[in-house]
Amino acid sequence: MTLYPTCLLPVTAIISLTAFALPAQAYEGECKPPKTNYSSVSCTSDDNLFVADNDNYRPQALLNRQGKVVASLKGYDVIDHWGIKDGVFAVMKNGKVGYMNTQGKLVVPTIYDSMQDPDDKYDETWAESPSQNRIVVSKNGKLGIIDTSNKVIMPFTNKYNSIESFSEGMAPVVSKSYKWGFIDTDGKEVIAPQYDATNGHFGGVYGFSQGLAGMKKGDKWGYITKTGKVAIPFVYDEIRPFSEGIAGVLKGGKWGFIDGANKTVIPFKYSDDNVERYSVNYMGASYFIFEDNVAQVATIIRKRYVSIKRIRRWLVDRLGWPYC
Repeated sequence: MTLYPTCLLPVTAIISLTAFALPAQAYEGECKPPKTNYSSVSCTSDDNLFVADNDNYRPQALLNRQGKVVASLKGYDVIDHWGIKDGVFAVMKNGKVGYMNTQGKLVVPTIYDSMQDPDDKYDETWAESPSQNRIVVSKNGKLGIIDTSNKVIMPFTNKYNSIESFSEGMAPVVSKSYKWGFIDTDGKEVIAPQYDATNGHFGGVYGFSQGLAGMKKGDKWGYITKTGKVAIPFVYDEIRPFSEGIAGVLKGGKWGFIDGANKTVIPFKYSDDNVERYSVNYMGASYFIFEDNVAQVATIIRKRYVSIKRIRRWLVDRLGWPYC
């Protein structure tokens, strides 16, 4: 996927607030599949592993950088090649979900239900990725948590509508009344569901980042600690997770950056009008998150910006995709 040039803000330029643009080639993927005799070879979330498919796009093998088979994938309907975490990834066989390690051993048998919502045509999530040696699975309509050896950590229950992936030892949960809270890696409810939303994007939620989680109360956003204490009051219109000690927040139509004490580190001067939110993916959520001392803060090529909006409108009008 091609990304458009953007305005970037380096940490070292905080005082001068100077912005610059990365060259286009910086956005090109670094994935280079090995040459093989397979019909197609795809990248995975692990830079050292690749998935080989046959002519019918059925998985055949897991390959290393040299194209050598490290695990057979024959017999499986589909695998989650973008969800390889902790050396484990989801596989599906005859509609049932299990998990395999990167050596080809099936560490969790294919006995769990697909997580995909049949009533949501946009939902493509059929399995949760492992996280901190924990996996959220579904069985007979109930959610539970297992570890990567298939030991049940949290018994299966219908208490929650959703359990998200773990981050920093905590996982967001959604109650039957659609309120958000958190459980720990033992499945114990640490923060009772009480918030209206948690910080995230089309691809999922952020959870805790650097000890703080972005939550929504009413129509405003703030941050809480792992004990449930409000660390930053609910005064912002939109937020991003903490990264490299600061977080992007929106207030009064302008974005700025705050630290964990709610002190303004970078002034509120970046107009929300220059932030494109894609309707069919979550790339727009990458704005205002520092990574390697740089944060994306605006779209700077107006013609391209307009083109994106036209494409988005076409998707809405012609395909019925949601407009965000």
